[in-house]
Amino acid sequence: MKLIATLLVVLVCVSAAPRNPFDYSKKRSLTAVMAEVEAKLKNKSPLDAVLNILRDFRDAVNTEQVNHDEIYNIQQTECDSENEFRSRQVQDAQTVLRDSTAALNVCNTSKIRTTNVAEVNTQQYQSAQEHLTTVLNAAETEAQYFKRRGRDYEDALHSIDEAQDILASIYSGSGSFAEISKVSKSMLQTAFNIKETAKFAPIFYAFAQLAAQEGQLDESALERVAQLLDNLRSNIQEAYDDYASSNAVSVAAFNDQKERLGQTIARLEAQSERLQNKLTNLVQCIGTQSAIAQTASGKLQRNQQLWDQAQNLCSTFSNEYNYATQARRNELQLVAQLEEMVAERFDQVEDENHQLSTSLNAKNGY
Repeated sequence: MKLIATLLVVLVCVSAAPRNPFDYSKKRSLTAVMAEVEAKLKNKSPLDAVLNILRDFRDAVNTEQVNHDEIYNIQQTECDSENEFRSRQVQDAQTVLRDSTAALNVCNTSKIRTTNVAEVNTQQYQSAQEHLTTVLNAAETEAQYFKRRGRDYEDALHSIDEAQDILASIYSGSGSFAEISKVSKSMLQTAFNIKETAKFAPIFYAFAQLAAQEGQLDESALERVAQLLDNLRSNIQEAYDDYASSNAVSVAAFNDQKERLGQTIARLEAQSERLQNKLTNLVQCIGTQSAIAQTASGKLQRNQQLWDQAQNLCSTFSNEYNYATQARRNELQLVAQLEEMVAERFDQVEDENHQLSTSLNAKNGY
C-alpha cells in the first residue's frame, strides 16, 4: 500500500506540471499507466510485467519527443525562411520609401523654386510688353509729328518758291505787289509752324521795302530780294534735311529698341514655355513619387506586421517546444523513480517472503 500511495503522489506531481498546449499523443495517459501499475501490484504480477508498463510509457514519451523534434525543426526552418524573406521585404520597402521620399522632397522644392521663377518671368514679360507698347505708341506719335512737320517744311519751301515766281513776274513786268502780300501771309504762317521766324524776318523786311517803293524799284533791289529768297530757301532746306536726318536717327534708335525688346520678349516666352514644361514634369514627378512612396509605405507596414506576427508565432513554437520537452523530461524522471521504487518494493517483498519462509521452517522443525 505504501508503494501505491507513493505512486499517487507522483501522479499528482506530474498532473501539476505544465503541459504542452499541443497534444502530440492522445493515447498516452500517465493516469492510466498508474492505474495499470496499481492493478499489477494488487494482482502480485511479476516485476517484469510492472516494469514493462513503465518502459512502454517511457518509449511513448521518447517517441513523442522525437516527433516533436522533427516538427520543431520544420517550424524553425520555416521561421528562418520567413524571417529572411520578411526582413528582405522590409529592407527593400524602407529603401524605396527613403529614395522616393527624397525624390519627392526634391520635386516639391524644385516646383516651388520653378513656380517663383515663372512668376518673376511673367512679370518681366508683362513689363517688356508694356515697355514695347509704350515705345510703339511713342514711335507712332513721333511719326505723325514728323509727317506734320515735314508738311510744314514743304509748305514753307513751296511758299518760298511761290514768292520767287511772283518776284520773277514782277521783274518781267507781269506781276503785282498784291501777290507778294498774299504770299507773305502764307510764308509767315509756315514760319510759325516750323519755328523759323528769325530766318524769315529779313525777307519780310525786304518785302516791306519793296511795297514801300512800288513804282520806283530798280533791278538791283529785286535782285537783292531774289538773293534773300535763295538764301532763305537754302537755309530752310538745310533745316528740313537736318530734321529729317534727326528723325532718321530716332527711327533707327526706335527700330533698335524695338528689336531688342522683341528679342527680350521672345527669350521670356521661350523661358516661360520651358518653365511650364518643367512644372508639368515636376507635377508628374510629385504624383509618381507620391504613389511610389505610398505603395512602399503600405508594403513596409504590411510586411512589418507579417514579420511581427511570424516572430510571435515562432516564439510561441519555441516556448511550446521548451515547455513540452521539459514536461517529458519530468515524466521520464518520474518514470525512472517509479521503476526504482517498484524494484525496491519487489526486493523488500522478496526479503519479507524469505524471512517468513525461514521463520515458518524453524517453527516446524525443518
